[in-house]
Amino acid sequence: MRRLYWFGPFLFTITVSVAQAQVSRLASSYLQRGNDFFARGDFDRAIDDYDVAITVNPGWALAYYNRATARHAKGDADGAIADFDAAIKIDPHYAAAYHSRSDVLYSRGDFEKAIEGYTRAIAINPRLAEAYCNRGAARKARGDLDGAIADYNQSLKIKPRLAAAFNNRGNALRAKGNLEEAIADFDKAIKINSRYAEAYVNRGFVLLLQGKIAEAEKNFEDGIKLDPNLKRQVEWLKGTPQTQ
Repeated sequence: MRRLYWFGPFLFTITVSVAQAQVSRLASSYLQRGNDFFARGDFDRAIDDYDVAITVNPGWALAYYNRATARHAKGDADGAIADFDAAIKIDPHYAAAYHSRSDVLYSRGDFEKAIEGYTRAIAINPRLAEAYCNRGAARKARGDLDGAIADYNQSLKIKPRLAAAFNNRGNALRAKGNLEEAIADFDKAIKINSRYAEAYVNRGFVLLLQGKIAEAEKNFEDGIKLDPNLKRQVEWLKGTPQTQ
């Protein structure tokens, strides 16, 4: 009897573990296939697979996170935020979920809540350079140029080759009237990423402000060549050369 008493729970534990492993494998297979669909730009099928992964394993924060990312890619901001909220409820220390939720809030113009989320992500992971960079963008959008520059500086301390931080700091410096420093930052962004279309356009605008028309035009042309969608922005900038 004693052997049976101890043997029974042992068998039960193995059975539960096997079942859990099967559930985990099934959820993982759907998650991976969803990731493959996402990489191909097929967001609907990615979401379908993430749905299954969540149904099979409702406590998997990563599955909610990935579905949120796919929903955001489709333009479903509300759905994305709901999924990021679910991921955070499961794992309150999920720095990436706070960060990505703030990206969605930023895209909706809710800069205050975005800043709160980025700050939470930084508290969890103080080495998350992108969170400092994006919080800087939100602070700049609220008119806090000094706070934005401080965040970009911290971002670059952590990740010295983060091109977006140089580009964004250049914009903040331009807004403060520090045109030469702004140019230097756009130069660095382009040196790190020679295909950074937005940095060419931003550098072109500062050159335009300096009266260097030919150089500005060359930068605008380079930026549009890399990303034709920037043409409208360039036309707007050309129409407001005195705006800083």
